[in-house]
Amino acid sequence: MKLYLTLIFSFVFSCFTAYSQDACAKKIEPRIRLVGDSWAHFPAIYQAYDSALAKYGFPDMYTKSSGSALISMTAETWWQFPLTRKALEGAIQDDIGKPIDVVMVSLGGNDVAFGIRKGDSLNVLDDNLQEAKYFMDSIFDFIHTALPNAQIIWQGYDYTNFNDPCMDYPWDPYCDLWEGRGYPTAYELNRFLGYIADYQDSVIRAYQKPYLHYFYMTGLMQWHYGQKTPLRYPPYGTYPPRSVPFPGGNLNYPTPHEAMGLNGIDAYHLGPHSYTVFAEFYVRKFIHNYLRRTRDTTVYSEGKTADGWVRENGETGTGSIEVSNGIGSPTKGIISFNTAFIPDEKVIKKATLFLRTKGIERPDKRLANVFPTNFELSVKQGSFGANVVEAGDYSEMATLVNVGCAAGNLRGNEYGLRFDIDAAAAKYINKTGITQFRLSITDTNAISFFNGDTLEFEGPYLDIYYDTTSIISGIRDVKNARQWLTVFPNPTAEMVQLSFTSDWKFKSTRLRVINTAGVVVWEQKLVDKPIEILPLDVSSWPAGSYTVVIENEETQSSASFVKL
Repeated sequence: MKLYLTLIFSFVFSCFTAYSQDACAKKIEPRIRLVGDSWAHFPAIYQAYDSALAKYGFPDMYTKSSGSALISMTAETWWQFPLTRKALEGAIQDDIGKPIDVVMVSLGGNDVAFGIRKGDSLNVLDDNLQEAKYFMDSIFDFIHTALPNAQIIWQGYDYTNFNDPCMDYPWDPYCDLWEGRGYPTAYELNRFLGYIADYQDSVIRAYQKPYLHYFYMTGLMQWHYGQKTPLRYPPYGTYPPRSVPFPGGNLNYPTPHEAMGLNGIDAYHLGPHSYTVFAEFYVRKFIHNYLRRTRDTTVYSEGKTADGWVRENGETGTGSIEVSNGIGSPTKGIISFNTAFIPDEKVIKKATLFLRTKGIERPDKRLANVFPTNFELSVKQGSFGANVVEAGDYSEMATLVNVGCAAGNLRGNEYGLRFDIDAAAAKYINKTGITQFRLSITDTNAISFFNGDTLEFEGPYLDIYYDTTSIISGIRDVKNARQWLTVFPNPTAEMVQLSFTSDWKFKSTRLRVINTAGVVVWEQKLVDKPIEILPLDVSSWPAGSYTVVIENEETQSSASFVKL
């Protein structure tokens, strides 16, 4: 029989060592700053990014928007008008020292949109776009100077819908605006928005700055909702969700009426659910991975017969991971990971497990807690049985119990649950075979989670973090260790700068850069102290996480960076 390691979520009392979830650090921190016009303002009002973060396992992180997101703003008004510029500068400066990882900037739409008329060529926007860029340059530079470690995303817009609101609500003020522009068709308006999107992308590419990003998302509402009822105007017809090209959508159709704001009245803006879909796009595209950027590796669950559930009465099942207590026979979920790829010499300092809900029966208000205490996590070292779901999985004795801190806000289906697993439990992750998890719940809820037979972010996955410094030096306790080295910018696509403190003793100094596989990809010996900052070109290196180590016979220091 193979040796299996088991991490166990259990509500069965164990006589072995226990760790309380209450011991976890429970911090709620701002991670995203919204800046710009109504497409930043409404996501802030609807808490769209907060909801998207919660759906992907980060309910303990939230967005900030006060003083930096207002309806009808342009790049010019934010930067040229004294009062608005003061508000923007004050908001960003208030973020200094806070863990702001991403700044979402939504600007440019109001600078150009109101100049469009039926029959215009696309180039009619060029002057306005160039003028907007002039102010965007200053805004981007200011944000980066104040928050040098934050990533900046120039947010996009999605298509409008004048036809449906003006047919259903003739009094709609947007109808006068549409009439004044000569009633341009959805095709004409969509082409203009596509032109703006191309311009945004070209500007960001021209900057060649690793902290600036743009992602195409036009047509997202078409892709998500589809056109479920036939259009009442050309080109008529329907199309199902996820059938149009994305990004881009179908230029002949407007954004679906059900996605528009104010219950379909607003021709320009989305509704609460739609803006959450909008925010989820950016979380999936970039933010989720960036928040996890210091992980060394990720492994996805096995699925099939290795993920499932087992009841107290001996029944078993696969296809989903289910937990319940108080509804029929108590049920525990089983999740399996093949972690045999982890090199034996790696020291695992922590791990994080992510699950996503598939369905919730009889939801309890405690599920909406950011740090729920109705889940229990345990770990067992040794033989747990086969790496398939079986009746004996229910009652196997645990080695450690309550070893994971749960974070989740399970307000509905498809919300994420995250378990931060401490070092005491992470050291038991199996490097020679299967690592199995067992999940249980202590209240009366019945919940099913997606198993590994699904999309990347729906199924369970396990982030693993190595203790890189101890692996490199082979020494657990380095005498006189302190932070002698910093690396910036981080992340980067081209160059990193290695900065040394002025009191570092350079006698027989060795510099090395090591990738997540433990391979030394660059090294240099230093006899005398070089310039204060040593540049290193990483443009040809593969994307990923790297650790820079500086050491001599007296001490050692390390710093990590991400190559984009």
